[in-house]
Amino acid sequence: MGLTRAQGRRLLVLESLPQALLAAVGGILTAWAAVRLLSPGVDLTALALAASSSPAGRATLRTDPVSLLVPALAVVALTVGIAAAQAWWTGRRGSVRELRAGDAR
Repeated sequence: MGLTRAQGRRLLVLESLPQALLAAVGGILTAWAAVRLLSPGVDLTALALAASSSPAGRATLRTDPVSLLVPALAVVALTVGIAAAQAWWTGRRGSVRELRAGDAR
């Protein structure tokens, strides 16, 4: 295809991004929906306020943006890292040179 080694690596990483981003967004939406749907039926008061004899308030289940974003970003980073490692390993094995056997470069 006439790609340099760096361009080939970049292409492999960019090919993996759409699936990783969809997985991350799907995970965020699923976690958010699960918390929103389960929060009315889950009472955390006994667990959160177990040390006090008379619970002063009510502990509620709520979403935390950081707890939703960290796993999603980890999925994207892991996917990009694996794609970059795969591109590096493929280039290191020399298959690119074998494909360009008749090339004048």
